Amino acid sequence: MKAAIAVRAECPGDVPAISEIVVRAYDNVIYSDHREHLMIERLRGTGAWIPPLSLLAEVDGRAVGHILLTRASICGSGSCVETLALAPLSVVPDYQSRGVGKRLVEAACQRALELGFDTIVLVGLPSYYPRFGFEPMSRYPITLPFDAPGENCMILPLRPGALDGIAGVVKYAEEWLEH
Repeated sequence: MKAAIAVRAECPGDVPAISEIVVRAYDNVIYSDHREHLMIERLRGTGAWIPPLSLLAEVDGRAVGHILLTRASICGSGSCVETLALAPLSVVPDYQSRGVGKRLVEAACQRALELGFDTIVLVGLPSYYPRFGFEPMSRYPITLPFDAPGENCMILPLRPGALDGIAGVVKYAEEWLEH
């Protein structure tokens, strides 16, 4: 029988476990700078941080995955529209390919919708995120403030028409981008 995956919002005592999950998840990832856990630390407690959108996945009471959505915006023509940035999604190696990441992404998208957000942007694997409705960002007049392969730049409209008339450059929280 497959173990149930419980997803809940991060609690203050979860900080060390989340750092460990993120470090372990990216340890053998070639394209990683192995600093994802430091980005989370920089963002925690800032205006970009939304406590109910830092989600922990547990199997049998053991923390095995984490996902983070933080505030960002799409700015163009003198106005900005709020969006969310998904990063990072982390699952410890022993629990990868077992549905943990799927549950985290689905739960994060559902909570974002419930909190009134309309879109989520990410730079991620094009073989993974389209199953959740993420589309190439290139379909819209929206760009990132840094270079990334086009196939990795994606956006998810959480409601029909959420991207109608939206154009500009994604503006991440200062703490999201390391200086």
